[in-house]
Amino acid sequence: MRRFSFLLALSALSLSALSVSAWAEPTNFRVGAGLLKYDVHPAPDYMPDFRQSGVTLFAEFPQDNYHGSRFLLYSLDEDDTSLWGYETQVMIGYGLAQPGFRIHTGPAWHREVIDVRRDGKADPQIFNGWGWQLGTGYQIEAITIEVAATYRDTRDYRMENKIATGRNTPPAPILSNLLISYRF
Repeated sequence: MRRFSFLLALSALSLSALSVSAWAEPTNFRVGAGLLKYDVHPAPDYMPDFRQSGVTLFAEFPQDNYHGSRFLLYSLDEDDTSLWGYETQVMIGYGLAQPGFRIHTGPAWHREVIDVRRDGKADPQIFNGWGWQLGTGYQIEAITIEVAATYRDTRDYRMENKIATGRNTPPAPILSNLLISYRF
């Protein structure tokens, strides 16, 4: 959690620096935060599920109305589940750089650290891989509200299932967010 607090402070500092440029002509650069729901099912008890919530910080830059990119930092620390990570996304869609309806999809890549519980101890393990994201939302003036989700490659999660349970059960890892951002 200390790592995420540091990232939150760094993001706040960046936002204050960017607010100076808010008086200039607006760009399409966006910074925002969100509520995270993350589910890896079936999985051991220490893996995330939809009963838990986390937080997301992100930056987004639509190059034009049809193409963009996004970088997310996220953290979840609840009950026996503790994780933090990041995800990069390529956004291909409609309405990315203008007010009104927006929709996008595209590839994503993530890297995260999950505290795996073995023999009564928490052991941080790295999970990473490709995924496919989908999102839709609406922009009103400089504020954008969006719902987005990423389905992730199951390889690392399947390996954890095999180590923890002895079964090679393929899970369905889905990261979903409710996001709000401000366009500078």
